[in-house]
Amino acid sequence: PVVQAFVDHDAQQCGYCTPGFVVAAKGFLDANPKPTLEQVNDGLGGNLCRCGTYVGVRAAVLDAASKMKGGSRG
Repeated sequence: PVVQAFVDHDAQQCGYCTPGFVVAAKGFLDANPKPTLEQVNDGLGGNLCRCGTYVGVRAAVLDAASKMKGGSRG
C-alpha cells in the first residue's frame, strides 16, 4: 500500500529521495497505524526532498495508513 500510495499521489519527482521516504513511511506506519497530519509531519521530518514533493508524500502516507489497517503490510 505504501508504494502504490506514493504512485497514486505523485509523491515522487526525480526519485532521489523516494526510497528513503517509502522505507521511513512504512516504519512510521507500523508504529503509528492511524496518524494525524501533524504526526506524519513529525514522523517524516528527518527526510528531505529537494524537489518539494512534501504535499504528495503526506497525502500518500495518510492514504497508505487508511489502506493498511494497522500497519501490517508494506
